[in-house]
Amino acid sequence: MIPHTLVLKPGLVVHSVYNGYWFWGRPSTAELWRDLREVTRQVRPDWDLTAPGLREQWDAGDRDQFYGWSKHSRGDGRS
Repeated sequence: MIPHTLVLKPGLVVHSVYNGYWFWGRPSTAELWRDLREVTRQVRPDWDLTAPGLREQWDAGDRDQFYGWSKHSRGDGRS
């Protein structure tokens, strides 16, 4: 049996696979950070704050596209 390390996207979609024994086949922390950053960029619409419309949504009080803000909104426009 060869050990494997999987990086998964939501829905259990495989983003990358690392396989091998001992040190040589295991991903480094830097490799895992790179993979997880790419996955997060693909699934979070607010990753790029310069994307068109994000600033306008924030100013309008629409926090649905911003991770974590829709759950913690006070309802008074100040989150």
